Amino acid sequence: MKKPSIWRSRLLWRLFAINVIAIVIFMAGAGTYLEYQLKSDLLEEATRDLEVRSRLVNDSLTSGENMDAQVRQLAQSSGARVTLIDPDGKVLADSEAAAVDLDNHGERPEVLEARRRGVGSGIRYSDTRRMDMLYVAYAPGEGKPIVRLAIPLRQVDARLRVAERTIMVTVAVLFLAGIGLSFLVARFIVRPIEAMRSAAQEIARGNLEATVELTRRDEFGELVAAFNTMSRELSSRVGQIEANRRELSAIMDNMAEGLLLIDSDGVVIINNRAAAEMLGSKEPSLAGRRLWEVIRLPEVDELLASLPNLVEPRRIWVEDRTHAQRRVLAFVATPLFDTAKGEKHAVLLISDATEDQKLLEMRQDFVANVSHELKTPLTSISAYCETLLDGAADDEAVRRPFLEKIQVNTERLTKLVSDILNISRLESGTGDESRTHIDLNELVGSIVRKHAEAAEKKRLKVALQPMDEPALALVNEEDMTEAVDNLIVNAISYTPEGGSVQVSVKPHEQGLQIEVKDTGVGIPAESLPRVFERFYRVDKARSRALGGTGLGLAIVKHVALKHGGKVDAESTVGKGSTFRIILPAAPAKP
Repeated sequence: MKKPSIWRSRLLWRLFAINVIAIVIFMAGAGTYLEYQLKSDLLEEATRDLEVRSRLVNDSLTSGENMDAQVRQLAQSSGARVTLIDPDGKVLADSEAAAVDLDNHGERPEVLEARRRGVGSGIRYSDTRRMDMLYVAYAPGEGKPIVRLAIPLRQVDARLRVAERTIMVTVAVLFLAGIGLSFLVARFIVRPIEAMRSAAQEIARGNLEATVELTRRDEFGELVAAFNTMSRELSSRVGQIEANRRELSAIMDNMAEGLLLIDSDGVVIINNRAAAEMLGSKEPSLAGRRLWEVIRLPEVDELLASLPNLVEPRRIWVEDRTHAQRRVLAFVATPLFDTAKGEKHAVLLISDATEDQKLLEMRQDFVANVSHELKTPLTSISAYCETLLDGAADDEAVRRPFLEKIQVNTERLTKLVSDILNISRLESGTGDESRTHIDLNELVGSIVRKHAEAAEKKRLKVALQPMDEPALALVNEEDMTEAVDNLIVNAISYTPEGGSVQVSVKPHEQGLQIEVKDTGVGIPAESLPRVFERFYRVDKARSRALGGTGLGLAIVKHVALKHGGKVDAESTVGKGSTFRIILPAAPAKP
């Protein structure tokens, strides 16, 4: 393995640059702080010095009329401007100006402070000297003149500049030492990293035996040891994966069903031999081709278009009209899943369902024919019962109860036949397949209002909670109305008097959700997974007494599946049940 050149390492220079920047920031901050602290110390020292001088000046003053001469002499000996100020603020004498030309100094900060504390100080611009001055005032006692001394601030600045040069030299030396140390530290850190990077590149080129040679007993040494272990484990795993790939390839090629891996655009990634044969391709590999180019059937196109909205595997049966003999293919598509590269893929399973389709059609035809044959006489029986109930019976006290039972059973059988027809229609996909953009808020609201009177009779509180915005879904209005109606009727029927039913339309991560929640008798946990099966009843006697057929929830499930959605149920015995219809949101109108 080629030895890596550390001088070309970008990480080395980045770490070095970061350290240099940190050093610059630290040195700049330290220098600024030292300068500030030094200036504060110099000002404090100058203030104390002037305080001592002011006391000496006060002690040197003698009473007499020639105060101006004394003040000028004391100013020369003290090296500062001297001003005598009357306790009222009037200037008695000044070493650099005539007292009569100076205004009252009683409000000067240093004078005010001297009156309070005995000594006061301040820094400000002097109009007389036209420069910044440091003032110190000393009040010897009540009734005595206040002695004020002042020196130019540039004297302090001169001493500060001398100290600044010393600081700058020190900072520069420390900066250069820090740069050298930073480079050594960065080089010490980067060297093992660069060695591992070079080894990783060798592994990426296919040399799985590449390792890093580094003898350190620190964290980097442990990291290198872990890297070498990983390299050996990777070599072993890759060999195992290659063996598994060959086994998987053999399994796929010997499957009776066709198997394809496609992306979100319907492009085939991989396929087995059976898939190519079922789709009528002369080439064994379909990789890189769009599925619609291989088999041109609108049902398959619609299945591919629905992949982004699938939340569970979807199965469709398609009649392949490209062959002379009738052939039905069953396509099962899984929802899109993310690959390791972040791409969206789906698995498509194809099987020959010609015989299954024939059996299914025979069963559907049988159910449809029997239902149609029964519906006409049962409707007639219901009409005769109504006639008898109007007064045609000879002995009304005896016959009327029987006739009422006949009527109830007739209506139940009629509903049963109607539900069987609906199930058959939903399973076969026949009938009115038209779909429109419908606001589920309005659809659910109209159904709730429809059953308001029935709820009031049972003293049930039915609440509707729509979405704050239109809940648009592309649905068959008749089918969706029947599905929601079944849920609300069940909730009202199985909720005792005084209970409540809450109906809501809300957003869902997969689109939209219609939820019906009641405070009814509830469903046992062992029965909950089967409630959507045809003719399954939790309490058969109670269901029949309420006029149920056992097909309502099955219809709800088939309607949801027909629209690319799903159903869900939760329940607690004695507390109530919650049923949900989850639908994909409507696509934008063209």
